[in-house]
Amino acid sequence: MKWKTRIISALIHAAVLLACLGVLFVLVRLTEPEDNRRGGGTGQETTRETENRETEAETAAEKETESSGEEENEGESQEEHFSKGYGYAGWETVLEDLWTPPQEEPYVPPTVVLATDLHYQSHQADDGGQAFRTFVDTCDGKVVEYLPELLEAFLDEVIEKEPDALVLSGDITMNGEALNHQELSQRLERVQDAGIQVLVIPGNHDINNTNAAVYLGAEKTQVPSVTGPEFLELYHDYGYDQAFSRDETSLSYAYALDEKNWLLMLDSAQYDPVNRVEGRIRDTTLEWMEGILKEAEEKGIFVLPIAHHNLLSQSRMYTTQCTMENHLQVIDLLEKYGCPLFLSGHLHVQRIHQYRSEPGIPQEKEGIREIVTDALSIPPCQYGLLEWKEDGSLEYSTSAVNVSAWAVKTGNENPDLLNFEDWSYRYIRELISSQIASSIRNLGEEITWSMAGTYASVYMDYYAGRAIDKEAVRSARGYRWWQRNLPDSPMLREMEAMMADSDRDNNYLLLPGVL
Repeated sequence: MKWKTRIISALIHAAVLLACLGVLFVLVRLTEPEDNRRGGGTGQETTRETENRETEAETAAEKETESSGEEENEGESQEEHFSKGYGYAGWETVLEDLWTPPQEEPYVPPTVVLATDLHYQSHQADDGGQAFRTFVDTCDGKVVEYLPELLEAFLDEVIEKEPDALVLSGDITMNGEALNHQELSQRLERVQDAGIQVLVIPGNHDINNTNAAVYLGAEKTQVPSVTGPEFLELYHDYGYDQAFSRDETSLSYAYALDEKNWLLMLDSAQYDPVNRVEGRIRDTTLEWMEGILKEAEEKGIFVLPIAHHNLLSQSRMYTTQCTMENHLQVIDLLEKYGCPLFLSGHLHVQRIHQYRSEPGIPQEKEGIREIVTDALSIPPCQYGLLEWKEDGSLEYSTSAVNVSAWAVKTGNENPDLLNFEDWSYRYIRELISSQIASSIRNLGEEITWSMAGTYASVYMDYYAGRAIDKEAVRSARGYRWWQRNLPDSPMLREMEAMMADSDRDNNYLLLPGVL
């Protein structure tokens, strides 16, 4: 029986061995290359296929080498370029120099600094002598002895603010002296060098002025004034050469502030054949203006007209020689094309007024507004700032030149300049008080100076465009002296007129919907 058991055991072991070999064979077949499984050929055939693949690889390598030789001077092949990155990074490498459309920059609304009635006078035009002192004492409050310093401080502020343009709207010199024009033109160069366009128009003081003079010793000496062509030659860089249109019959021009706004710089002065104080827009200039306004209307462009003389009757105190002679004609033209705002100077008073075609007209039917900017040369020595807003509105505000800060910055040691706000306040108050006191007779020093001081206070607030507290003025001792002693005086009527005009502040305006 033992032999039978041994035979059965051997058979079982053989079967297990065969099963293991079968499993091992299946695993080997599953893991070997597909070509070997598929071919099932002899070793000879496998070797031949390997040799063929090696030959093909060598041929491809030779071709690649030849191709690389041909493109050696042209840089890397595109395939090699692509191989430097993976996925999107690789595409970035290849497409980095392709054109991309430019991004549209957001619209930045412009700003403009506006100054008028500089009445610039060089230090070379006087020696501080008797003639000069007489001139200062009889003027209307201009800080004549410090006009060059005031101008330099002002130009520093303009450069610091970086507006799109500086507008000087007439009476830029004292009385049109060639000396003053030449020096002013030179001083303005640094503003343009800072990338700010200066825009100039003349006033009634600037051309063919027979009052042009210098003040040396005890004598006032007449000197040449500039002509119209000479004015253009001196200031051609300040608007005239940059204008997209010029009036052939005047010193008017149109300047594109940006793609949405034009400035219409109007010459309202009358100086040919002789100089006149009164202003007027020439008929030929009106025709030119209409062409500009019509074009702007078609293109959807906002037009801001600027002149020296006033468009509207702005003052109860100054009723002559301020408003343009043909102002109604100009108003009709501007309102025909929907101009909401007009800027001017000349008056030396800070004023904002809106046109009424007749008394008592409803507010919603009121017409064009006018802003009159105060004289830069008279305390508080202020200028206007125009800012177009992103909501389409236009904002106007005033600012006084900080001469004291300029004096500190430049190392000036003059105490008047280092404390300019206080000095200029005292200067104009004393000047106006002295002028008024000199016209009052036989009332005693105390009463006289009390009356003069009251007048000067009203005058200063009026010129600066501040609201005047009428009740406070009328309750003041000086005013009561006027009523008691000189009830019919023209100066009392002037105070009443100034207070009537000053029922509100005139230093700010927000005009909606201009863009």
